Amino acid sequence: MFRFVRVQVLYPCQGRCSWCATHRRNPLFLRLHERGIAGAIYDFYVDVISRLRPKEVFVSGGEPLLYPEIAELLQRIARHTPQINLFTSYQFSATTRQGIAVDRLPLDRIVFCHTPIYFDPRRWPELTGDVFSFDEYVDNIRFFARLPARKRFKFIINHDDFVDEVRLFQQLVTPDRSFQLGLKVINDQGDGLMRRSMERTRDLVNERVAMLDALVRSASWGSVGRKAGSLDQMAPLLHHGDPSRCVFAHSPVELRFALDRKARRGRPVLRYRYCPYFPPSFGHRFHVGRDDPAKLERNYFRGPFRRHCADCRFLRYHAHDLGSRSRTSLADLPSPSGPARPPAAPGGAR
Repeated sequence: MFRFVRVQVLYPCQGRCSWCATHRRNPLFLRLHERGIAGAIYDFYVDVISRLRPKEVFVSGGEPLLYPEIAELLQRIARHTPQINLFTSYQFSATTRQGIAVDRLPLDRIVFCHTPIYFDPRRWPELTGDVFSFDEYVDNIRFFARLPARKRFKFIINHDDFVDEVRLFQQLVTPDRSFQLGLKVINDQGDGLMRRSMERTRDLVNERVAMLDALVRSASWGSVGRKAGSLDQMAPLLHHGDPSRCVFAHSPVELRFALDRKARRGRPVLRYRYCPYFPPSFGHRFHVGRDDPAKLERNYFRGPFRRHCADCRFLRYHAHDLGSRSRTSLADLPSPSGPARPPAAPGGAR
């Protein structure tokens, strides 16, 4: 039913990036692994993916590459999807890297994905705490660049030095045809942390959305292609500020999971959502081992999640009077395409 499914590997990231709060949950991640709760969550992921058979699976973290059993988990996932987009920070030592079982990864299905918050050695210590040096970071990128798998790097188009960042990347990494360039808009994952930056760069983003491919050419990316993605999907919303044009509200594009705070009590509880741009605090709860997986599909058609469309983080790129206009549009938001009841999942009963 869903074209994309996003799951979270609950294994600690060794980076300490100032713009990311995930590493603060490292002690919790370790406890969940020690108690076997993380394993139950991973089994649930595989069950859902086998049920839905999505076109692509996105695996984030934590740091998936450092999970000792990541090869086995990805092999299980690869049986049910043609593509696995694996997100990594590339922040670990050369010694740690040597312990990653890259020879057992299903490399023919994997795309290694990464978003450089700034590909700029001058800003690196400030943004990362310099736990790992910029040179170590680049060396890890070069190592994975040599693997027979695809790589995707999503650069943030809000940055004033966006073109210089991409050019420096090309100089230091020398990407070949296994690389794809993705372009990303700042997403307010911190529930207000990035709001000022989003508002400050609103005009720049709207201007650059209209010239994405020209930006790629000016950055001298060469023959390596630009990957169409969510930025292209959301271009009508960026341009018009009208929630009724949003692809996520009209059809089941993506199902994404993340750990819920209740997991602190030792229970495998997840949050799931159907759009990446809702407020970070919002999400339906799913109790692993207790709830019926059919609700994941049913709630897309019957659930109340569209009432949060007026709080869309993408809409913060638009005029300050958008609030009243978006509420009016939401009143006219049509029902999603598809049957009133979710169709049966491929390959199995509900």
